Amino acid sequence: PNPAWAMRVCSTSLALALLAFHAAEAVVLQPRVRAPLFPSPHALRCLSSSVRLAAEPSETEAAAGDGAVPDGEGMSDAKAEKAAKKAEKDALRAQIDELEKKLTSARGDFVAAQDEAKDAGENGYLLLAANFERERQRARTELDGQAGYGRLEAMRPLLPFVEQFAALQAEADGADGGAAEVHKYYSGIHKQLTQVLEAAQLEPFDSAPGDAYDWRRHREVERRPSEEVAKNCVLEQTARGYTMGGELLREAEVVVSSGSAAAAAAAEAEAAAAAADAAAAVEAAAAADGEEAGEAGPEAGPEGSE
Repeated sequence: PNPAWAMRVCSTSLALALLAFHAAEAVVLQPRVRAPLFPSPHALRCLSSSVRLAAEPSETEAAAGDGAVPDGEGMSDAKAEKAAKKAEKDALRAQIDELEKKLTSARGDFVAAQDEAKDAGENGYLLLAANFERERQRARTELDGQAGYGRLEAMRPLLPFVEQFAALQAEADGADGGAAEVHKYYSGIHKQLTQVLEAAQLEPFDSAPGDAYDWRRHREVERRPSEEVAKNCVLEQTARGYTMGGELLREAEVVVSSGSAAAAAAAEAEAAAAAADAAAAVEAAAAADGEEAGEAGPEAGPEGSE
């Protein structure tokens, strides 16, 4: 017996049995549930599939009908055909991979072409003009900043000369004879220098005693106790400060008050007392640890001897 033929016969018999069961069920249940007399679509599909399988002969039957019997050569041909199909599938996969790579590259080229199209024409011209204006504004800002920085750096070394020249001109009021003639000659130069400094927007500023200490405008050169001036306030100015064009050129050198001497002494005494208390606490803790170690020593001695 042929197994394939037996399988088709069984499937056909099963489909006919299902059809008969459905017909019987329809006859029995028709008066109550009005079931249809015709078989369901599922049963018809099963029946048609079984009939088609029964009608189509298998490869073995076709070979038997032609009088050919599968032998070793037929098996080798089947293996060769299978290998050819596999090679064909591998070739198709390789072609698909190559096409996917080309598609990715084409998409990148398409995006680049879109970007170039955006930069072309009127839109591209407007974008280029906007970028140029933005770059011009940035360069102007950098140049202004560099120019201001250069002016400050060039003026800072001249401040000692300006201060000494102003101090010499202040002594011209009490001079007489030849010294008065010299001061009179240099007073014109001092006047011109003052005009140049005013054109450069160089302005001095002073710090009065009692002003709050500002680290951005003051430079502390010394700290002294004072009964009149509060703590962290200007006690005395040793050198004036300068600004140029609204920018700080040099900080004012000041002496800062550390507060009342009595308060400072009390604070120092309090700090010393706190330090002594901390040291005493540390010594007490160390003594307590030593006593505990001494008590534990004799108890551990007999155990060790045993």
